Amino acid sequence: MTKRIAHVDDDPDIRDAVARILEKNGYEVEHYLTMKDFIASLEHGGTPPDLAILDVMVESMDAGLTAYAEIQKNHPYIQTIFLTSLGDMIRPYFDKESDKWVCVMEKPVEPENLLSVVEDRFAHSANK
Repeated sequence: MTKRIAHVDDDPDIRDAVARILEKNGYEVEHYLTMKDFIASLEHGGTPPDLAILDVMVESMDAGLTAYAEIQKNHPYIQTIFLTSLGDMIRPYFDKESDKWVCVMEKPVEPENLLSVVEDRFAHSANK
């Protein structure tokens, strides 16, 4: 069964690059320009994605972190990757235990690294 990935980023170049990498490797990708659009898609039925790739600074400096908290509360089974230019600077927003379940990747990302992390997240969720 094809794994579905939601990608939220307001940069069209990043969205296109991530989509090409993932779709070329058999994943189905849904794009969102804003966290509000993504959250609305989750709340209005439909099939939720298996994984979400979120930018931190979309509508505001911390929109990704705020959306993540809401996603975890209402859809805790959705694996999440933060793809952000901030890199590990966002780590202080999470407690020490979060290293097990919060994945942060810095932009720009190498295709092999992105695929490796996506596959690792799916393997992680399969072991729960």
